[in-house]
Amino acid sequence: MTEEHRVRTLIHAEVPRRAERPPAVPPHGNRGGDARWPSPRQLEASEVGRLLTMLLEAYDGRRPVPQIRGLVAPEVYAGLSGPRWTRPRHRLCRVHTCTPAPEVIEACTRVEADGRSFALAARFTRTPAGWVCVRFALLKPSGPARRTPRQAAA
Repeated sequence: MTEEHRVRTLIHAEVPRRAERPPAVPPHGNRGGDARWPSPRQLEASEVGRLLTMLLEAYDGRRPVPQIRGLVAPEVYAGLSGPRWTRPRHRLCRVHTCTPAPEVIEACTRVEADGRSFALAARFTRTPAGWVCVRFALLKPSGPARRTPRQAAA
């Protein structure tokens, strides 16, 4: 190998730097040990609301279900990609979130459709690639409301 083909170090040619700062370490670090994926940050309530709106759009049939494949667990995806019925447009009200564990966000909200209110509950877990919805449940009454004799007498 000749002199011109050797790799030369540029230690003496470097420009002096300002005082070195230690590298910033995210609060949770990279627990997975995979340096390719940085740990996703914590979600705000407004971001959870946008995710829930996207999931409701897929549930209603206004959004193609394959668009949300990366946002949901396989079980949730299978439930959303089932047979299509005509569904009314659901609208989210205020979203409430809690963090029962550092890697988990649980959300609940009231959903309105056709003048009626329903409850929606969801659970998101943090993965190396981002947040994934592992539970999505729109709680609706099973049938028409029946009055019990006690309620009728009141």
